[in-house]
Amino acid sequence: MNNFVVNEINTICDKITELDKFKNKTFFITGGTGFIGSYIIYVLSKLNKDNNLGIKIIASARNKEKVEAMEFDSSINWIYSGLNDEFNIDNKIDYIIHTASPTDSKYFIDHPVELINDTIAGINNTMKLAVKNNVLGYVFTSSLEVYGMCLEDRFLKENEYFSIDCNNVRNSYSEGKKLLECLCSSYAKEYNVNAKIVRLGQTFGPGITKKDNRVFAQFAKAVTSNNDIVLATKGETKRSYCSIIDAVYGIFKVLFYGNSGEAYNLASDNSYYSIYEMAELFINNTNSKIIINEVNDNKYLATIKYGLNTNKIKSIGFKSFESLDKMINKFKKYYSTI
Repeated sequence: MNNFVVNEINTICDKITELDKFKNKTFFITGGTGFIGSYIIYVLSKLNKDNNLGIKIIASARNKEKVEAMEFDSSINWIYSGLNDEFNIDNKIDYIIHTASPTDSKYFIDHPVELINDTIAGINNTMKLAVKNNVLGYVFTSSLEVYGMCLEDRFLKENEYFSIDCNNVRNSYSEGKKLLECLCSSYAKEYNVNAKIVRLGQTFGPGITKKDNRVFAQFAKAVTSNNDIVLATKGETKRSYCSIIDAVYGIFKVLFYGNSGEAYNLASDNSYYSIYEMAELFINNTNSKIIINEVNDNKYLATIKYGLNTNKIKSIGFKSFESLDKMINKFKKYYSTI
């Protein structure tokens, strides 16, 4: 396993102090080979090994070969399934963390119907499992995109929303996440599922592969290859970002201490930057330049300008450990090793 990834896992485990919450519990994690899902599994495995906690981990993934290529503990019980597949699990489950979701903007545009239908099925299938097991806690990982097209350049609280054009298929992701959040809160009320929602800022860190095409990955690929950063827009979109350390730490805080049926913003402190400003951080101490070459392509989200107000999650014990400049410096070093 890459040393940068190992260091992230160790750091997260060092931050977690409520070990009694994990003792002799069974966790079900969807999206187990995804970026956030895999980190949650790695952290659970290390906490278990280091503290003899009796944790059992069940995880879902679509691709067996991908699981086998990653360095997971052999004790994990893997279920190979897609979002549409119901889970036949006999084990008693205490906690569910639902991270499985497409993240590629091109997929949002090319397959909006599948995106919406499959993710609705995924919530329903995990919630049926939650009801059956009367779980202690359930977390659904959502996105800052649910807030819509805000251009007010401010930090939004969990109850502030702006319009989303539901006839733009790129918004199948944004509108889909809103519907999934509503389903999550509906299960909490109607079936008494202790379900909570985490609205993540765009999350990155060591472990992101070079196949990833999100903006931070493109920037890292450029500067670590001594190439210029070429922007397809003016880079005016401004949003909050989240380190993988803060993301996993925050997800566990919401799982254990969040209020049922409620949403919590999760982002790193000092991470509210425009895409152009982030590009400037990436080219620091390099010979790369920023070049703007605007293209008219609907795969890009329209310009937004808002950050995430994290006061609510901090009220239940969350603390941010990383800022964007620290995240980027570490990410560049990591990318130079892969």
